[in-house]
Amino acid sequence: MIELLILYSLNKRERTIYSLRADIHEKFGYFTRPSVGTIHPALKRLKMANIVTVREAYSDGGKKSSYYGLASSWQKHFRELFFTPLSENPTLFFTEIQTKIAVLSLLENEDREAFLRDLSLKLETFALDLKNTLEDEYIELDEFQKLLLKKNIQDVENYLAFTEKLKNAGNN
Repeated sequence: MIELLILYSLNKRERTIYSLRADIHEKFGYFTRPSVGTIHPALKRLKMANIVTVREAYSDGGKKSSYYGLASSWQKHFRELFFTPLSENPTLFFTEIQTKIAVLSLLENEDREAFLRDLSLKLETFALDLKNTLEDEYIELDEFQKLLLKKNIQDVENYLAFTEKLKNAGNN
């Protein structure tokens, strides 16, 4: 998912890796704080796929800087990455939806609507699975597990309500 954040950040202008990291922290730091050690390999993958370009420049003092920008094919790649199926792992799933929601503005309205519709269905299914687990008389859960499961159900229901707000925001 780091690639989505990189493409979003490079959408406005070229950046050095440190400027890119600062921009990602500034815009997305409320849910992720990738290090240069995470960003660099992702940039390398994007460069190898001809999605990102690199321009070398030297300062008056002779210091070399690499500036990363977007190749003409970046939007197609962004869309492909964006519509990669969400993980079945709940921890990854919630990180992925936060990432995708954070870069939602780069999609066309039709794609945005499709994503939010699919997300709602996925969340409804997830909520139902959690409720069924909680109510299943054959699954022995201790009190802490039950409380955690109830909290997770609440989290999914909150995400469903939030998704509806996002649908409405896109219509304004």
